[in-house]
Amino acid sequence: MSWAYLTPLVLVLIYALYTVIPDLLLHRLGIGCWKRQYTPGVAITFDDGPNPEVTPQVLDVLDRAGVKAVFFLVGEKAARYPEITRSILARGHQLGAHSQYHRHAWASSPGRTWRDLDGGIRTLEQVTGETVTWFRPPWGTFNLVTWLWMRSRGKQAVLYDVDGRDWKRRNPPSSITGRILKRVRPGSIVLLHDDGGEPGAPLNTLRSLGDICRGVRELKKLPLVELAFPAWPLSRRLIFRLWEGWEGFFARIYKIERVGPENILRLSRSRFPGPAVFGPDGLVLARPGDPAGEIHFDNLRLSGDETDPMKTGLRALRLARDSLPGLAAYIQAHPEYREAEVFFGLSRINRGVKGLGFQVQEVPPSIPVRLVGALQRVIARVYRPPGAGEKRRPAPDPPKLVWISRERLFDLWLKS
Repeated sequence: MSWAYLTPLVLVLIYALYTVIPDLLLHRLGIGCWKRQYTPGVAITFDDGPNPEVTPQVLDVLDRAGVKAVFFLVGEKAARYPEITRSILARGHQLGAHSQYHRHAWASSPGRTWRDLDGGIRTLEQVTGETVTWFRPPWGTFNLVTWLWMRSRGKQAVLYDVDGRDWKRRNPPSSITGRILKRVRPGSIVLLHDDGGEPGAPLNTLRSLGDICRGVRELKKLPLVELAFPAWPLSRRLIFRLWEGWEGFFARIYKIERVGPENILRLSRSRFPGPAVFGPDGLVLARPGDPAGEIHFDNLRLSGDETDPMKTGLRALRLARDSLPGLAAYIQAHPEYREAEVFFGLSRINRGVKGLGFQVQEVPPSIPVRLVGALQRVIARVYRPPGAGEKRRPAPDPPKLVWISRERLFDLWLKS
């Protein structure tokens, strides 16, 4: 093969190694980056600011909604508007770098890329006096030097899994809101813009922001949280994602509903599994097959680095106690649960629930009960790593039937 044909091929290969392959791995696949959180919450982020007209108004909307966001700022704009930059931190939000001049990685030479990323970090730290660890490359794109710079400087690349496409002026506030609410899920990182894009586009973002916050909480029943990442190895993150996908599939199949954005309990319509349960007057409250409500833990809200199962159980009970008023109000407001006289769960977390008004009963061993116990043991390992001494513990107790009558639930937990 002659050099006339070989040279273009080599140049294309070099360009692909510099741009396409790093971008595929980091941007598209998220290897070495954070594209979502490992919490039940949703984080809102803004790119391309600060904007002297829009950013202060965005901060006001976030204050009214009680939401803390992350602003990935362009260095030269942060230096131009230092008071706005500092006010973002002063109002409790987080900062990340978005390069110094917002240049696309694929059109930037190695030296220019390095200087642009270094400059963005340096400017923010000079303006705020705070160390900046997070960065988001312009357009979320990478080249090989971006990756090398991350490794050299010890910075974390934060991307997103929900893009509001709000940089297009023709996308009205309703379109931005609808797009985000359609795609958002537990752990999502939402991308919005308080500057940049087409002229006038940031004003549409501003007008949609309040509806986005309300929709995430009220329609999706998810909390809006500050951005945070666990110190997990890649293996645990992959296992977590696989199991989370399974739980999401399970919830859709059995129509398990969230009760509220901060509620650890979820609910589904079901049939009472038995054995029959009785009220204090001796009358039957529910027989096997009667309509009932099944209570489920939102396991993602129990995830963490706690290794002591006793402490995990106590935390679960504390969170359940805080959630029961919301559960009672939800049941009262939804007529599809009107025929349910008993609300139950099969759970290994059953010690201490009598103090919350529940009854605990043994259930005969059966394949479904054993399956529930096995699944709950898997859940415990996925959402909570085993402690060093836990392996010496005896085999865990099987799940038990935990139940409460509608009348007692309302008497104890329905706030007037």
